[in-house]
Amino acid sequence: MGDLSQLPGERLDSWKAIAAYLRRDVGTARRWEKVLRLPVRRVPGGPGTSVFAYTSEIDAWLKSARPPEGSAPNARTGWRHWPSVVGLLLVIGAVLWWALGSRAGESLVRVRLGPTAIVAVDAAGAERWRYLFPNGERLGGGLDGRTEPADILVGKDAGVLVGTSSFVRIADEAVRSGQLLWFSPRGALERTFSFDDRLRFGAGDYRAPWGITDFRVDGSGDTRRVAVVAHHFQWWPSMLTILDNHGRRHGTFANPGWMERVHWLSPARLLTAGFSEAFDGGMIALVDANALDGQAPVLADSRFYCTSCGAGRPLRYIVLPRSEVNRATSSPFNRAWLQFGAGRIIVRSIEVPAAGAGPAADALYEFTPSLDLIRASFSERYWELHRELEAQGQLHHTREQCPDKDGPRDVLEWKPETGWRTRKSR
Repeated sequence: MGDLSQLPGERLDSWKAIAAYLRRDVGTARRWEKVLRLPVRRVPGGPGTSVFAYTSEIDAWLKSARPPEGSAPNARTGWRHWPSVVGLLLVIGAVLWWALGSRAGESLVRVRLGPTAIVAVDAAGAERWRYLFPNGERLGGGLDGRTEPADILVGKDAGVLVGTSSFVRIADEAVRSGQLLWFSPRGALERTFSFDDRLRFGAGDYRAPWGITDFRVDGSGDTRRVAVVAHHFQWWPSMLTILDNHGRRHGTFANPGWMERVHWLSPARLLTAGFSEAFDGGMIALVDANALDGQAPVLADSRFYCTSCGAGRPLRYIVLPRSEVNRATSSPFNRAWLQFGAGRIIVRSIEVPAAGAGPAADALYEFTPSLDLIRASFSERYWELHRELEAQGQLHHTREQCPDKDGPRDVLEWKPETGWRTRKSR
């Protein structure tokens, strides 16, 4: 196979990691290796289950593979996202659904989002159908949000689910809320959803437009459910809801600050992440998907308390402190992002956003699936920026002298049984 060290791409060191990259279960990944020659390698001399793969080889295989009809894998594509506009807009991407019995000619593998249309293409790259946005409107620009523009889910609920952050009226730049759009496999628009809520906080009322920031599908049960988060287009409130297979809404969780990510930990547990305006730090919250109505744990007489929302509380709510580098650079906020692997949840708080092509300066927090904190540290880019600020005279101590040399400061944690308390992160 040649010098493995010269192969580009990330190395995936287990069936679980390979399946996660394919966004399938382990059984499907194993079947694709056996039937479709998915490029999986064995560790020499290791046990039978010791496998690894390279993302570059999987990507090449996804582009060239011709699986049996109805079971086509997702061809991963590198999408360019439009420049962010103060972090307010996000083109999200699409989730593709179709039935096992669909004919090969009808199998969709990718959805492209353009300024004025949604385009679905098949495995050969041929356009299958196109949906034009209302005349006089264009899609809002966006951040680099969802890592996957398309996710193929095999099941009986055939169709295409597309998420958009917002729409802009070309004539006067007026903004309306983003939408989730349900299409049939042949491109017929079946239904839509958008947030039109009026949330009332102690600080005042907040109405549309609401910008959708993320959505995730749970297909573990008999029918699919969609968790979707959105934040106010200009101000800090945000909310999370669940839609059933018919597009009906089940509960709302409100947060005084932007929620930008959501993830199903199990059919009964949702994890969301973003920022808490009330506590001035990155946030993550674990909520009960079966008792969603509620809000973040703030005092009832606070300006951040939602008087029009449910009184329920999350199972856990954690606030990640701003770092000294974050404050020294006047970065707006340290939003939290989610990553998963090896039975752990990695939360990245972006202390200073990436400049140009360089990486962000961030803090890394490792949690168990029940959100028990294991450890935390700053990235190397964080300490590089720390040295730059020292040279500029904005920080007056070295890394060795830094009060945070051993990692981020303590986090704040709220649980129903204990209330607020401080948790050591070092």
